[in-house]
Parts: sequence; C-alpha cells; structure tokens
Amino acid sequence: MHLTIFGAGGVGGYIAAKIGPAVGTAGSPFREFSVVARGSHLATIQREGLTYIDPYGSTSTVYPNVASAEVKRFPTPEFVVLAVKGYDLELATDHLAERIGANTPILPLLNGADIDERVRARLGGRGIVLPGAIYIGAFIEQPGRVRHAGGPGSVVLGRSPDNPEYKPNEFLTACETAGIPVEWRDDPAPAIWEKFLFIAPFSLVTAISDKPIGEVLKDDELARDVRAIMSEAATIAHTKGVALPENIVDAVMEKAAGFPAGMTTSFQRDIAAGAARDERDIFSGSILRLGESLGVPTPVTERYTKALPDPPAQPGGTAPQNGAD
Repeated sequence: MHLTIFGAGGVGGYIAAKIGPAVGTAGSPFREFSVVARGSHLATIQREGLTYIDPYGSTSTVYPNVASAEVKRFPTPEFVVLAVKGYDLELATDHLAERIGANTPILPLLNGADIDERVRARLGGRGIVLPGAIYIGAFIEQPGRVRHAGGPGSVVLGRSPDNPEYKPNEFLTACETAGIPVEWRDDPAPAIWEKFLFIAPFSLVTAISDKPIGEVLKDDELARDVRAIMSEAATIAHTKGVALPENIVDAVMEKAAGFPAGMTTSFQRDIAAGAARDERDIFSGSILRLGESLGVPTPVTERYTKALPDPPAQPGGTAPQNGAD
C-alpha cells in the first residue's frame, strides 16, 4: 500500500517522520511512501532526508521513497494524508483528483471545522474523505527540518459519509506502531469542532491585538471577544447537530488557560509578518459562511474579520499562487 503525504510542513512532516521509518519493513501496512513539498524544503529533503526534532530535542531522519512538488510523479496513491495550509487546499485537492481512484482514502489534517466537507465537495464524489483532526504544534524550523514544539501529536478520525462502513485499519495500525496517539470515533465531529473553537477565536484575537494567548486572557475586553467568537462558532456547531457539551465554551476557555502564557498563534505570526497568504478563510471565513447559511448571527467574528489587513499585493498585481506546503 502506497502512502502519500501531501504537504510536508509541521503536520505532514510529523506524520512522515513517525510512520516513515517502518515503511517497507515486515509487518508494516505501507510498502513505500511519498511526500509533497516545495522550494528549499523539498530540495533539502531530496538531498538529505526529512529531519524531525521531537519535543525533547531528539532528532531523527526519514527518507521518503519519492519527494516532489508534483503528486503526478508519485506511484498511485492508496492512502492520502492531506496536510497543506488552508489556502492551498483547493489546488491540492484538484491535483489529487487527477491521481486517486473512486475509493482512495483521504485524511485531511488541516485546521478548520469543515475541511472534510470542502474536500468532499471539491472531489465530486471521488475518494473516501475521512473527517479528522490533529493536536500538535509543529513547524518547519529550517529547510528539511520539522520541529514538534508542543501538543501530544494525537490524531482523531472517524467514519466518512462517503463510505460509513470503511475503517482505515492499515493507517490506524501504522500510527499505533509508530507511537502516534490515534483514536477512531464513529462521530469525530465533536473533537474537530472543539479544536476549532479554540484555534479560530484565538487566531483572530491574537492577530488583531498582536498579544500572546496569556495576555489576551488577562485582558478583560479581549477575553470577552474570544468568548464571544467561541460562542458564535459553538452555536453554529449546535445548529448543525454537532454533539458538543452545553458548557463547551467554558471548557475550552479553561483549557486555554493551561497553555504557556507567551504562546502565539501561527495566524498571528503570518499577519504580523505581512504574509502574502494566510488562513483567514478557514477561520473567520468558515464562521461567517456557516453562520449566514444557518441563520446564526456572528457580529464579533465579522468585526474582527473587517479589522484584518489586506494581504500584500503580489508583483505585477497577480494573485498568490497555491502549492503544496
């Protein structure tokens, strides 16, 4: 079975580094694996392999069978972990559509509450798209090196409406063998939405205030705004029929208080750096769209969205180009 990891950034690099060493060995469900990357990160992986630094500072290096910026150069994917940034999702999905079969399993591990729905709609019925989430803080430290900075690295996934009878036993086995905490749920939506209720509000409020999470929580006005955005998202989830606890906002706020006070969000760092692309569409964009379609008011999310700076203009007035992360 061929494993394709589309996007070798923090998340994809972690999955590759953990599962990769056993690929092709006796007992592994995967005979080979490939990674999609780009730029100097790709060039370093091709020359020297992909190096992973765990939360304790230990390093290991894994060597994909194929590393390329183009999935068309890979053997036919038989299980896909989709781990690009949100702004690359549509183009990545389009590239996958050219290579997958009707029943190819695809596990998107992006930030966002409706990622599997977006992928499913984009593929038009092709593949088996599994809803899932990963709990990790990881990033490309330098080309060819991915650092796992925090979080358990645990994966939650569950049944797909494409094929509710399908269970990805090979991938679950590979995770367990690799030491990736993994949980299969008949209904993974509550776990996905609980993560979204943390990451979307804090991403927006830290980006606009340019304060770390600890300072946001100590500021009464900013903390109220986080709670308000969280409540708007929770109302959307409840309206969609997601089985979140009634006290979910209090629970997420309490969990946030346990994070390091100086922790910033990747979205905050992108906005501060004037990045040409960012993930506002999967954070505030999702809340605004779903709120409008379901008749749920989202005034605080809208206020913060309007306060975001426009992305910098591209040379020659062209739009940013998507690609694999």
